[in-house]
Amino acid sequence: MGGATGTIGTVKAETPAEHYVRLNDFRMEHIMLGGAESLAGGAASTGLPRWRQQVQYAIGHTLNDFYSLQPAVRRETPIQFLLERRWPLRSSAFPSLMHYWDVKTAVGDELMRLAPVNHTHEIPVMLYEQWHTPVPELAVELAMIFQLAWNSQRSGRCLNIQKFMVSGNEDVITGFLHMANVFCHKAYGQPADTIEIYSLLDSRRHIFDGAAVPLAESLDYVRLLSVFLEQDRTADRNVSVEEGRNEKNEAALGGFGLM
Repeated sequence: MGGATGTIGTVKAETPAEHYVRLNDFRMEHIMLGGAESLAGGAASTGLPRWRQQVQYAIGHTLNDFYSLQPAVRRETPIQFLLERRWPLRSSAFPSLMHYWDVKTAVGDELMRLAPVNHTHEIPVMLYEQWHTPVPELAVELAMIFQLAWNSQRSGRCLNIQKFMVSGNEDVITGFLHMANVFCHKAYGQPADTIEIYSLLDSRRHIFDGAAVPLAESLDYVRLLSVFLEQDRTADRNVSVEEGRNEKNEAALGGFGLM
């Protein structure tokens, strides 16, 4: 199995990618979720409800804590104890106290169901790491954060990839599937073995055969996604410039409206 072309803080790409636009999977996810979620729960600047961000943070760090342990230690460590350490102590970001406890119970129950039987004797080859690889035909550098990835035992396949979400979103699932497919082909020269996406609040698992999705189809999807994200970045820059002009005008008028 070939090595990926880069990790956090280290670029090992054989093809210079400095002139490529970086396409981040978390940017795609924030935009997809920000457009789909109700902001009634209190949205941060990303457009995501703050409680959802806090829960995703807790899930991510709990998984990192758990799978950083050796397999023998994992088997003796209840994951709910690790989740308790990472769970938000206050419920103010949640719509209600009842919602806070319902989400905590559901996420905890699902992690307790999944963790004890998930690759119990293996050590992950990727654990909350960002990897990136150039995609020359799209002139982008694809950057992805893999929560969990395991070596494949199947010939001609590279990884078993696992992603854990607070709740399922079809646009995010589709986007991640195609981005992961492109990444595996470009970084390893092989398709993934499986791509598994877990949505914890609704107890669902989406599992895909890595070779079942044609690379050409995924390249087309990522091409459209890169155009969409670039348009979004341009809109953000335009808003920032306009806000700067407004502030300058207010300052020229004696500071009315400035804090």
